Amino acid sequence: MADYFGTSINESPTIVLPAGEKIENARGIAVIVKDGTVVKPTAGAHVIGISLIETDGIVEKGAGVDIQIKDIGKWTAGEEITVGTELTTDAEGRAVAAKAGNFITGIALSSASAEGTLVKVQIINAGYKPAGS
Repeated sequence: MADYFGTSINESPTIVLPAGEKIENARGIAVIVKDGTVVKPTAGAHVIGISLIETDGIVEKGAGVDIQIKDIGKWTAGEEITVGTELTTDAEGRAVAAKAGNFITGIALSSASAEGTLVKVQIINAGYKPAGS
């Protein structure tokens, strides 16, 4: 059995990183890390996680952003979503169905009837969706 000294293993599902730019519509969106800060992603990008839904609607550059990086959380939908859908991000950080070449960030555990609806997701970071699937 290994001996662990201190708290080198962090079991928290969240981290805090500074915003690299002013982020509008910042609640429940996927973000990427750029130069040690978080910004909105490009569509289909490999993201670090999802900002908490308690995040302010507008986050100023340099302000801390609470980001969920694992487990079950809520993500703002960018389109209609059904349970079981493999999810990626759009360019606004919202959840959309993953297509070939997109990074699969999570699986929908609830449905979203329209853009802007919160969808319950399991963050899985499954890698890039292959062609033909």
